[in-house]
Amino acid sequence: MKKSIQFFAMIFISFSFLGCDPLDKKYSKENYTEVLKQNADSVSQSAFQRAIVENEINDVRNEDFTYQELINQGKLLQKRDLPNNNVSR
Repeated sequence: MKKSIQFFAMIFISFSFLGCDPLDKKYSKENYTEVLKQNADSVSQSAFQRAIVENEINDVRNEDFTYQELINQGKLLQKRDLPNNNVSR
């Protein structure tokens, strides 16, 4: 019985650490450079900046999003802005 409790405790602790991704935290204007520098590659950082600018232009509060959500928004915006190379001229 004691071993099964220890086993489940270890599993719980392991999942707790896996869920602590800094990019899943809410955006903070004061800390974003530090968080991105330590946890995001240059592509994600570029996408993040794209989303931040777009949201500011459209009066959308960045603080309502996590870093990862902002990165995902930026990647979608970047993909949308790419010229379509399949269009014949």
